[in-house]
Amino acid sequence: MSDGPYRNLKLDSKSKRFAEAVQNDAVDEPTRCALASDAIVNSILRENSDLIKSLLNHGSDGQLDFDPQASIHAVCDAHAKSQFGDHLLREISMRLKDGEQPQAAIGNSLAAALETHFGEFQTRIQEVCIDAFNKGEMYRDQLEAYVSGSNHTLKNLDQDRILNAIRNGNKSEFKDDTKMKTNVDDGPET
Repeated sequence: MSDGPYRNLKLDSKSKRFAEAVQNDAVDEPTRCALASDAIVNSILRENSDLIKSLLNHGSDGQLDFDPQASIHAVCDAHAKSQFGDHLLREISMRLKDGEQPQAAIGNSLAAALETHFGEFQTRIQEVCIDAFNKGEMYRDQLEAYVSGSNHTLKNLDQDRILNAIRNGNKSEFKDDTKMKTNVDDGPET
């Protein structure tokens, strides 16, 4: 365990970077939030950027859509399947059945699917850490510190900024915010 328990976690690089930052007391809370936000935005856009773009552009041609449910299903069927895409389609379908206009349903559903993704992101990383603990790759105090720290950080995310990054397809929204301080002279900007 000399390399640290986070090195071998079965996570993508951005999620792993967040997990490492949570247990590192030298990383401040805004940087942790930025790392989590960056991991979330990139995980969603990696598989869904074309789908999201297509849905947000749906109906922008001014044509009257007599069956928005079928046309939105067709848009989703034209893209690769993903867990986030499935959540998004379910949310849109529910809102359309409740009488929302298609663009409003898409916008509101994107926010709801993102909320679901936050929970899945948190659960996924915690499951990987629990697995590492069960294999003896992580100590109990490291696991407990991670769970406590990640729960705290994920409650403080700027959800509106994350949602805007996803709507705009901007994978680099948090790039500058994720730079960790490497020098003792690095500090808050004044």
